[in-house]
Amino acid sequence: MKEPSISLIRNLSECGGVSGYEDDVASIVRSQLPDSVAVEKDNGGNLVAVIPGKDPNPLTILFAAHMDEVGFIVSDILPEGFLKVSMIGRWNTLTLPSSPVDIVNSRGEKVRGVFGQISPHFLKAGTVPSVPDIDDLFIDIGAMNDQSVRDDFNIEIGNIAVAFTPFVYSPFNEIIMGKAFDDRLGVATLIELAHKIASYPIGATVKFAFTVQEEVGVRGASILSNYIKADIAFIVEGAPADDMPRGPKRPQTCVSKGAHVRIFDPTHIGNPEILSYVDSVARDYDIPIQKSVRKGGGTDAMKIALSNRGVKSIVVGVPVRYAHSHCGVSSLSDYRNLIELLYVVCENSRKITVG
Repeated sequence: MKEPSISLIRNLSECGGVSGYEDDVASIVRSQLPDSVAVEKDNGGNLVAVIPGKDPNPLTILFAAHMDEVGFIVSDILPEGFLKVSMIGRWNTLTLPSSPVDIVNSRGEKVRGVFGQISPHFLKAGTVPSVPDIDDLFIDIGAMNDQSVRDDFNIEIGNIAVAFTPFVYSPFNEIIMGKAFDDRLGVATLIELAHKIASYPIGATVKFAFTVQEEVGVRGASILSNYIKADIAFIVEGAPADDMPRGPKRPQTCVSKGAHVRIFDPTHIGNPEILSYVDSVARDYDIPIQKSVRKGGGTDAMKIALSNRGVKSIVVGVPVRYAHSHCGVSSLSDYRNLIELLYVVCENSRKITVG
């Protein structure tokens, strides 16, 4: 499982899929799901795959992960040949200066650039740079002027820019590094879970939703909630980890300590019955989990939980350090633990009451 997992995560991580432009990610999802599983696409771009259950009146379980990532859109081309951009989703702008990006030009080609910054040689002695605003930043592609940007690089206002970060796997501690782990790790989890359920069928019907535009206001989930029907739902995330210097004294989401299980965030309260069930399954199967109460953030759960007559929902995930930046750090062991947890949750789902 290790090598296929690494290859899958690498391909998803290195693929560009800023909110609203998820087609390349969707193509990978389609190609990697089991051949026996039918996939449908709605008008918003969400993909939904279904594996029917063996029971006469099966429980329906929904798993959802978003395909999009945070990124940028070219908003202006300066006469000197530099690019101004607007953010798509939320970035910590402190991380951007000197960071490389790929601009997808009007021909669909990638043009490498870098977020420029003032060299320390030109700062007054004792000057402490402030946290930059996105309006203060620019991307340098090495163009001589704005005409060159348009004619030689084929870059126009409205082109998308995505972080450039090669994927890295460390076999010594099973640590992975790369971009867009929020939420490509969730997407990879669902793909591997689909293969496992297809190979070892269960009683419940399982739906897999790969959503769009989560990072700009859960827009794909809003569409999905109009028609998807499920009894319970698990929103699968690349969950921001807090085990780092200057983090909380008692971190709740640590890398290499198990799957993330979210009890609460400001946009969604985890269903107590499903939380209790997951807790008991994790104990029975000796799967490490980390329960968390979050003060910020939000997920597709805020819409999916409110669909139809209501869906019993919780958020789970793989811990990711430095989410919404060029490079995240996660653990392959946490990823495997999450897949195993979700499979045994499905396998034992007859214990869940609905209605």
